[in-house]
Amino acid sequence: MNDWRVLIEENIGRLDRKEWQISDIYQVKGGREEARSIAYELAMRHAPKHPVTEKERVVYRINEDMWLTMITGATSRYHYRVTVAELFTRTNAPKE
Repeated sequence: MNDWRVLIEENIGRLDRKEWQISDIYQVKGGREEARSIAYELAMRHAPKHPVTEKERVVYRINEDMWLTMITGATSRYHYRVTVAELFTRTNAPKE
């Protein structure tokens, strides 16, 4: 059984203190096609913390599993990336 996720990476912070971080991870109950559908919707409609006021939204499809959305606000432009990803492995930290 595949374990699919949708990841959102975005600019966190303001002006010269922006950092690129994973802001959300959505677990998908279905398969890759369902994950792609969710990712598409997030690319079109996700409301990041910044900018507060959206003046323009431009969405690029990089490939079937990745979108890049740029949002222009009143004074600055922010972007986020939505990616479909298959959980490959998960390990716990070794006990000491």
